[in-house]
Amino acid sequence: MSFVVKGTKTYNQAADAVVKSAEAAITQLGGKPSKKNKPAEGRLEANFNKKIGGKPLNNRVQLEVKVTSQAAEQCAVSFEAYPVDPIGNKLAFGVQGQPGRVVLDAFLSALEG
Repeated sequence: MSFVVKGTKTYNQAADAVVKSAEAAITQLGGKPSKKNKPAEGRLEANFNKKIGGKPLNNRVQLEVKVTSQAAEQCAVSFEAYPVDPIGNKLAFGVQGQPGRVVLDAFLSALEG
């Protein structure tokens, strides 16, 4: 069973605006941005350390977001969320619930809200 949650959504906004909104959503939810972040390239990574928006999670979760411009006022947002161990390795077992889905749902809600 894979605990990785992936998806893509299209937004009718400029890619730069969506990247800024995504960064704000990650900060608002309590995610710790990664050193691998490259907002100018539309790549964001964050780690949620067993909580999101003040609510507890059973596992740590890594969120990766990529924003790709499709037109002047349209972009595609690809995202992937998966549980990780304290070192940052993907977990293949020992995961309680669906933490990737919880993080992704909260992130998309904050991004669109």
